[in-house]
Amino acid sequence: MEKPKSRDVLVFLIFFVFVFFYWYLVNMGEEHEAKFTFDVVLRHMPEGSVITEMPAEKVNIVVRDRGEKILGYRTRRTFRQLSVDCRNYKAVDGHVVITGAALDELLGSTLSSSAHILSVSPDTVQFYLSPSDGRRLPVRLSGRVSADNSHVIGRQRLVPDSVTVHAPAAVLDTLTCVLTETVSFEGLADSLSAQLGFVAPHGGMLFTPPSTTLCVQVTPYVEKSFELPIHDYLFPYQSVLRAFPSKATVTFQVSLERFYDVTEEQFQLVVNYAGLGPDDNGKARLELVRRPDDIRSITITPAEVDYLIEYDNDL
Repeated sequence: MEKPKSRDVLVFLIFFVFVFFYWYLVNMGEEHEAKFTFDVVLRHMPEGSVITEMPAEKVNIVVRDRGEKILGYRTRRTFRQLSVDCRNYKAVDGHVVITGAALDELLGSTLSSSAHILSVSPDTVQFYLSPSDGRRLPVRLSGRVSADNSHVIGRQRLVPDSVTVHAPAAVLDTLTCVLTETVSFEGLADSLSAQLGFVAPHGGMLFTPPSTTLCVQVTPYVEKSFELPIHDYLFPYQSVLRAFPSKATVTFQVSLERFYDVTEEQFQLVVNYAGLGPDDNGKARLELVRRPDDIRSITITPAEVDYLIEYDNDL
C-alpha cells in the first residue's frame, strides 16, 4: 500500500520541477522592471582638495531588462556601487554637478546593453570641493541670552571661539566671521552650557570643528550698602554746604561675582545746587552723580536731608 503513494509523490515532484523550470525559462527571456539602490562612492579626489559637502549617499534607479539580466544584477555584489571618478568632472567654484545624460551614462556602465533606465532618484549627483588649507575665522553668537530678575549674566564665552572654514575661494573672501545657529536662552537662573552648530550662508561649506560650546555664567544678585559722606555739587564759588545728617546710606544690588569689586570710592553722593529752590523748605534731595554701571535697585536713606548754605569770603 505504501509503494503507490511514494510513486505518486515522486511523479508530482518531477512534474513540479518541470513546470518551474519551464516557467523560469519563459520568464527569463521576457523583460521585467526592477528597482535597485546604489551606494555613491567618490574616487580620485584632486590633490590639495577636501570634500566640503558630500553627495547623496544613495541613488535609486528603476531599470527594465531581460529576466536573466535582472537576476544577474541581484546576485552581483559589485553591482550596487556607483563609482564617481572626480577626475572626469570639472568643478565650477568648487561645485561639481552630474545630471541628465552624464548620470545615465555613469549608471549605464554597470548595466547590460539591453537595459533601459526608466527613472533615477535623485536625478542629480552633486558635491563641493575646496582647498584643504581653509581659513580660520572667529565665531559669533547669533541669538539672545538673558537672566531672570534675580540673576545676572556674568562671563559668556564660546569654546572654541574660532573655527577653520573650508569653502570655495569666492565664498571665503566674503566672510569675516562664522555665526552660530540662532538661539534664545532667556530667564536663566543657572549657568548654562550648550553645544551649537554653525550657519552656512553658502553651499559647500565645511567647519572644523563642526560645533562650538556656549558657556554662560549666571550669578545671583546680592545686596550691599555703604554709608557715604554728602558732598556739594555745582555750588557757587565761596559757598559751603552744611547737610544734616552729613552722611547717608546707599543700598544697592550687585552680582555675587562682583560683590568685592565694588568699593566706596566708586560712588559720589551729593546735594545738587541746581535742584534747590525757595520752596524746598530747607530740604535737599540726595543724588548719586557717580556709581558703577553694573549695580541696580539703588536706594538712598534718608532720601532728603536738611541743609544750610554758608558763604565764606575767605575761600
